Amino acid sequence: MSTVTETPPRSPSGRSGLRTTRSALGLLKEQAWLGALVGVVVLSIVFVVLGNWQYHRHEARSARNALVNANYGAQPVTLSDLLPTVRQDPTAALPKTLEWRSVTATGTYLTEHTVLLRNRPQNDQNGYDVLVPLRTTDGPILIIDRGWIPAGSTSAAEPNSVPAPPSGQVTVVSRLRPSEPTTTRRAPAGQANRIAVQQLASALGPADARRVVGAYGLVVSESPPPAQAPALSTKPDPGLGINFAYAVQWVAFAIAAYVLFAVAMVREVRRRNGEEPQPLRLPWQRRERDEYDEA
Repeated sequence: MSTVTETPPRSPSGRSGLRTTRSALGLLKEQAWLGALVGVVVLSIVFVVLGNWQYHRHEARSARNALVNANYGAQPVTLSDLLPTVRQDPTAALPKTLEWRSVTATGTYLTEHTVLLRNRPQNDQNGYDVLVPLRTTDGPILIIDRGWIPAGSTSAAEPNSVPAPPSGQVTVVSRLRPSEPTTTRRAPAGQANRIAVQQLASALGPADARRVVGAYGLVVSESPPPAQAPALSTKPDPGLGINFAYAVQWVAFAIAAYVLFAVAMVREVRRRNGEEPQPLRLPWQRRERDEYDEA
């Protein structure tokens, strides 16, 4: 005797959901709903493009941070070893891949050409960076940022004193930084608004200006050490920023656009079938409706 297996009937809710889905897809046959879908697709593409742009910015910042960390921790090498062409073309711009690399240079400070870099706050205190050119024994001249000093206690226009660098021959370890953009803003004598290497080099005279390296060094150490030294710069902490969060946000917007469109389609089907509940009215709106019905 054969046994007949009966297929369990579908639940009413399942059949209702399937009918609603089919009816919702049927709305796309109408021009208005099809046009709305096209608008959602275009909008989602824009959101994804913006998210991709933010993600690439995040990746670029991550790569930049990795390079800074690697260069910052690298062992110092001589200036001529890191920049082989420095003797033939000292003024060449510093390659981005070499920013924050440590170099050693031996020479004498040109103290008569000391320049104070203005408006360099540190820990919420205004101050100056002390810039002194170093004439190396190999010939090139490297501008050294010896560190930070506070503004004067009686006048912010100048510091109380400027620590003198070591006299005679000195070996300096510094981290290379690219020249800052030039500026047309005027500064008091002996001061500057930016570390624009070529502008600073012009004060050394035509012959020496051609020997100035197209980057400057943030001092790490000086040997022999000075009697008193400016405050040394600290390791940069650029962070990753919030670009990744923005990327996730834009992608979420793209997904939300389709979800909201689907919800709108389902609600429209239910409205046409009389299944969508009437919108909630405020008490005074119901009173006005009742008075109108009575009239």
